[in-house]
Amino acid sequence: MEQPTQQRTRRQRTPQQAGRQYQQQQPQQQTGQQYQQQPRSFDQAVPQQVSQAIHQLEELESDAEWAHGQAMKAGDRFTSGMLADLTQIIHLQKTLLLRQSDLAQTFGQCTQQALQQSAQQLQQSEAPGVQQVIQQAQQITQTIHQASQQATQQGQSQQMGQPQSPQGGGQPF
Repeated sequence: MEQPTQQRTRRQRTPQQAGRQYQQQQPQQQTGQQYQQQPRSFDQAVPQQVSQAIHQLEELESDAEWAHGQAMKAGDRFTSGMLADLTQIIHLQKTLLLRQSDLAQTFGQCTQQALQQSAQQLQQSEAPGVQQVIQQAQQITQTIHQASQQATQQGQSQQMGQPQSPQGGGQPF
């Protein structure tokens, strides 16, 4: 007996919400008496170009998830699989940018290639929303490159003189 497939839904977060999560997870310091670190706003914690890229990635991820659902309804396995993969790649890219990880730039190159390749392969799809995803994917590749460079540089400059974190660099998230 075939079980119905469950569609995973993800609550959409704005860059400000992601920034609040970043603030909440900052470690609090104690020196004899209780010292609470001043919360940093999202805009202060992340460079503007990175913030803009995260916002665009949020939109692309949301649209790709919606198009994935439409392709599933239409029974288009190739398109739905490609969109599901893209959604995962985009989500990881956002995470690395938010953390200002040393890997953001390297993974950014992979993300750009994946977006370009999938845009070509999805060109013939007739599933609703796919053409919009293709357009967004083509527009965001340069933004990812620039934001990844900036996030990596920012993460490395914040690391100067600090021990390497076990997460592979960047900020804890």
